Amino acid sequence: MQTQTHTTTDRHGYSLRFSPFEANYLLLATSQLYGLAGGGSLFLLEQNSSASSSDGQSLGELCRLEWSDGLFDVAWCPYAADIAATASGDGSLQIWCGLDGESAANQQTPKQPLICLQEHKNEVYSLDWGEKWNYHTLLSASWDCTLKLWDCNRQSSVSTFVGHSDLIYGAKFSPLIANL
Repeated sequence: MQTQTHTTTDRHGYSLRFSPFEANYLLLATSQLYGLAGGGSLFLLEQNSSASSSDGQSLGELCRLEWSDGLFDVAWCPYAADIAATASGDGSLQIWCGLDGESAANQQTPKQPLICLQEHKNEVYSLDWGEKWNYHTLLSASWDCTLKLWDCNRQSSVSTFVGHSDLIYGAKFSPLIANL
């Protein structure tokens, strides 16, 4: 198996996720200036695409979406092949749609997020999309020392978990136990 690469000029990668629906699609969340300042970009990449370089070691870029602050994490939606969420340095979560090869090829991927969830006071460094039992929920971890549970249908947080005395870098749902 050959190593595949993709260069993101002026962007530094923070999170890479394979699609749960299309094995050759990946999402890459990036930031300018190591996340200290500047914007962020979300890249939809394809393995073994026709856009690959002649040496076969590049990933093809299908589309690139821009956000005004750094993007630190990305999660594919577990029930829709073309939807994903990102976590950013401005304290918000963005839900993007049109992240599939057909939309990208026809330049129909929306340039703005479908939904923007804003309640955190500092950077959101991690997010996880609920699976199976709670597929419409997101969990976010922030540098404001809180975790938030979101309901995408309500477009607001359902719960805020407090008590941490320092930055929170990660939060995940249990893959085995519902609502844990």
